[in-house]
Amino acid sequence: MKKHAVTGSLWTLGGYGFSQVLRLISNLVLARLLFPEAFGLMALVNVFMQGLQMFSDIGIGPSIIQNKRGNDPVFLKTAWTLQVVRGFVLWAICCAAAPFVASFYAQSDPLASELRIILPVAGLTALLGGFTSTSVFTLNRKLDMKRVTLLEMIPQLFSLATMISLAWIYQSVWALVIGGIVFSIVRLILSHLMNPGERDGFAWEAEARQELLRFGTWVFLSTIVTFLAGDLDRLLLGKLLTLGELGLYNIAMTLAQVAIQTSSRLSSSVIFPLLSRHQDDPWRLVNACWKARRAVLWLSGAVCSGFALFAPLFFESLYDSRYTEAGETARWLAIYTWSHVLIATMDRIPLALGNPRLLFFGNLITTAGMFGAIWGYQSYGLPGFILSMSAAKWLTQFFLTFTLPFHRFKMLLQSFGFTLGFGLYSWAAILFQNWAYARLEPGEWVWSLEPSDWDTDFLLYAAAVCTSCALPILLAAAMVFLLIKRQKSES
Repeated sequence: MKKHAVTGSLWTLGGYGFSQVLRLISNLVLARLLFPEAFGLMALVNVFMQGLQMFSDIGIGPSIIQNKRGNDPVFLKTAWTLQVVRGFVLWAICCAAAPFVASFYAQSDPLASELRIILPVAGLTALLGGFTSTSVFTLNRKLDMKRVTLLEMIPQLFSLATMISLAWIYQSVWALVIGGIVFSIVRLILSHLMNPGERDGFAWEAEARQELLRFGTWVFLSTIVTFLAGDLDRLLLGKLLTLGELGLYNIAMTLAQVAIQTSSRLSSSVIFPLLSRHQDDPWRLVNACWKARRAVLWLSGAVCSGFALFAPLFFESLYDSRYTEAGETARWLAIYTWSHVLIATMDRIPLALGNPRLLFFGNLITTAGMFGAIWGYQSYGLPGFILSMSAAKWLTQFFLTFTLPFHRFKMLLQSFGFTLGFGLYSWAAILFQNWAYARLEPGEWVWSLEPSDWDTDFLLYAAAVCTSCALPILLAAAMVFLLIKRQKSES
């Protein structure tokens, strides 16, 4: 059993790393072949599709995984039938809503009128998803992580190859749209080929249907606020920015999501396993989480700090001049990423204490705070919008902290201490980087120089970037090592 768990973890981590590498490669290549407005259009399409998926989520997957009838062919066929019906409904909504969505966003940028055609075609992914085999969930239930990982990796490879090929030939946003459809088709075929049980088919058992819909009621409410808390920014910015500006923001956010997902996985592997050990003792549970949280905050803080310091150089070096501004946007998004990390390292405590409603209300607070970001944009532009998003996360952090049964002040002091430390360091390092960059000659850039042309100013700037990024990572690694050593000595 232990060997099986280790193998599954390796497949999961390997698949995650492979997916992130593919995402980075696709961003770099497609940014060269396409234009920022294409990414802006697809940002709106993706967030609209994701919103539809989540607003109509009736929890079919989680229900199959947790239900005692999760291997019953009749139960699975009823679930598949509901999934197919849902897919047709989602596609119909895409077709019906497309003219209104296009008209709404075209008031800010006329290019958004293309959504009238793009949304119905992109909506085919929902239709295809409805016919995907229930093996996607049964494999999860059986912890067959090898097949689960392959079900994501292989379609991603086909999708990436399609997008790059079509972008190379046509330089059109349709390369991204068709790439998404290819992903759904390949995943649909593989899901049926990898189905170890009875083939999916249509069924409509009353008892199974009632169980699925009853379980999905709470999933539905939870996913609505989760979607709004996490993706409302692009819906709002689609109205406030041009499609080109939204495309730059979306590319920067895609890289920021790597830091967010890394911190979430660190939390899952370091903090969450502790919760199951102390569920009957709230004091020990919160205290154990506080201790384990230090290691995650050190590592996540180093990632956020390095992200903020390296982002401008990353975009100016690896992307063309059209995407340079994304580097400065990514720097501001590092603040938002950190505010997300603070919540991700403690938001499972309410679940462990048997009070999931607190997370629901926390997401409501984040969603309400997001509307304040409109004022932030009107007052200070995109940086004001991002800072307002971060403030909404901090409000949620305060709420979750003050609902803890113990160690409220200690948990809050920990958040403030790490924020102040990494914040002051990043601010000082950015000032140093800007000073070193200002000394370079106009047009002089790192990758345009031969070693024989290196001068003092260039070496100073290169050292400023490399050193400022490396220091927090080295410090975090040392602190985590000391924390682990201390924990071993105490045990």
